Amino acid sequence: MNNGKEEIVKFTELANFFPKQKEALEASKRFKFVLFGGSVGSGKSRWLRWSMVYWLIKFFQKYKVKGIRAGLFCEDYPSLNDRHLTKIKFEFPPWLGSWNEMRKEFTLAPEYGSGIIAFRNLDDPAKYLSVEFAIQAIDEINRNQKPVFDMLRSRLRWPGIKDVKFLAGCNPMGEAWVKNIWVKRLFPPEEKEQYEFVFVPALPTDNPYLPQEYYKSLESLPENQRKAYLEGNWDAFDEGMDEKGYIRLVSDREVQQSLSNEVEHSGYIIGGIDPAAGGDNSAIVIKSAHLMEVVFNQKLQNTMDLVSRIVDINREYKVDMWVVDKTGVGQGVYDRLKEMDYEIKGVSFGEKSDDEQYGNLKAELHFKLRKWIISGGQLKRDYGWNELEIVKYKNKDGKIIIQPKEDLFRENISSPNVVDAAVLTMVLSDTTIKSNKMIKQNRGREFFDATQKIWRNE
Repeated sequence: MNNGKEEIVKFTELANFFPKQKEALEASKRFKFVLFGGSVGSGKSRWLRWSMVYWLIKFFQKYKVKGIRAGLFCEDYPSLNDRHLTKIKFEFPPWLGSWNEMRKEFTLAPEYGSGIIAFRNLDDPAKYLSVEFAIQAIDEINRNQKPVFDMLRSRLRWPGIKDVKFLAGCNPMGEAWVKNIWVKRLFPPEEKEQYEFVFVPALPTDNPYLPQEYYKSLESLPENQRKAYLEGNWDAFDEGMDEKGYIRLVSDREVQQSLSNEVEHSGYIIGGIDPAAGGDNSAIVIKSAHLMEVVFNQKLQNTMDLVSRIVDINREYKVDMWVVDKTGVGQGVYDRLKEMDYEIKGVSFGEKSDDEQYGNLKAELHFKLRKWIISGGQLKRDYGWNELEIVKYKNKDGKIIIQPKEDLFRENISSPNVVDAAVLTMVLSDTTIKSNKMIKQNRGREFFDATQKIWRNE
């Protein structure tokens, strides 16, 4: 690459930056701390990768310094792998440099200065106390607390480089300090470089490469999430968001409204079974067209005791079809009910969702439950519905996920077994049950006709 304007044009063509990404790159030439983004799908992660390439080459050309190091950070290794490591292998051309799989580093070719981009995670930020970088970047910086940022910026220096750079990207959620500093410009008294901060907002509409289906998925999100992820509204989550960026699946108002409805069971009945082990409650919820009821929520000694309770409930409610979480102890319940010729379907929450906006089947089913509740479904009064208070979700890398139970356990919060059982009832539709019953009836007719022929010696 040549010096000057021609070099910049060639670089942006190579990086395939669209106008908003070019604007953010230009901002990084005038400011030290640049935040780019503000909505999902705005091309933040790719901008970070290629901006680091740009600045490594630029510093080499300007200062004649070789082997400059840059660090690109994510909050944990799975996020680092999903957002970057899986991309660079086919995104960076071979002539640009080489990839070291073991070290997770990309080294530019000698003619571009042999600069190094180290891809790292922040599970233990203290690891970088003795490391220096000329360029740093944090992807989804709002998922990190401010001390992490302060620690990294203290390592932002390199011999011979006067204008070191800090680049970041995120969506409008998570840690409030990011919004306060970059967006609201509410700097703490000790901040000495406040005029070096700039925020370059970007929306999904700024990215010409996003498919139309992506916009549609964003438009179907709950109002506050749609405002944040589609419109880039940083105030959309001010109410109801916790410090980790999670939001209540269903609000107190929506739950109370659902509990006040007055309907009866009608139509097909689906039973959801969430078996438990280790002293936790097993839960059973039944659902009809407009009513959902907790019919069991207790500790049991073993799975066969649970099967006995299911038999009793099946007799009382005449359940058309059962759904069970087959993970762990649920497999035994599924197998036994199958042996007893019950109409039963086994699922795993970790299964992939057919809907691209959800991280897995669990998230998809939770949002089906949410839609059912706010659309007028009734929750029959029971203390078990208090669990809805602890069920939260957020958008991670463009996918909706439900807060993992491991997070709840660390806070000494019990597993929401009733909600899990309720969610399972959302797997089946009335159409599915009706089709299944018709198939069974037809098979019965065929068996009857065949038996008659045998009896008649036909």
